[in-house]
Amino acid sequence: MRGLSSLLLAVTFLSKDNFALAFSRPSQWQRGRTACMATANRRDFVSTATATFASVGGLGTVSFPSESLADVSDGDSLPQGAAQFSRVIKVRAQLKSVTKRVTEQSSDIDKKEWDKIDDFLRTVYSSAEDMKVIARSMDPAKYSKAEEIVKLLQKLAQAAQGPVSKRDAEGFGSIATKADKLFEDFLDLLRDVPDEI
Repeated sequence: MRGLSSLLLAVTFLSKDNFALAFSRPSQWQRGRTACMATANRRDFVSTATATFASVGGLGTVSFPSESLADVSDGDSLPQGAAQFSRVIKVRAQLKSVTKRVTEQSSDIDKKEWDKIDDFLRTVYSSAEDMKVIARSMDPAKYSKAEEIVKLLQKLAQAAQGPVSKRDAEGFGSIATKADKLFEDFLDLLRDVPDEI
């Protein structure tokens, strides 16, 4: 608090005729302080203090910009439509890796991993819901094909639970290959480029 009052007094001195006294040694300043205080009235002190606080406060708001409120700055989410498409692509890639693991290394898979594969089939089933959202932007002819693909994919995801519960790697592999083909057919519907090119 003492430093703040000294700063305010120095600013007050600068605004008066006592400019040299403001930057003098402390002993001279202490002696001349009473003389200067007699000439400085309360209004000058309050106006100078207000101006000082306003300029310091103004620097604080300029130096520290406010935080943005847009979700875009977070970078952790995609807009609707793009988020569904991203999930469909990820599920397809995961399906390929799970299929490869099951068909090539089925003897290494224990009960816990088979349970995780069963949980993954639920993810495949729910990706069909994302496909429905994506299909809404298609023209009517493509939309009807997309609906058929979604229904078939959901049926295949349910059918794959049988081989998983029996730990049948070959049965799961054939169903997963068909499901991957359905993903490919769906993604082909999204292409706008003609086949002739």
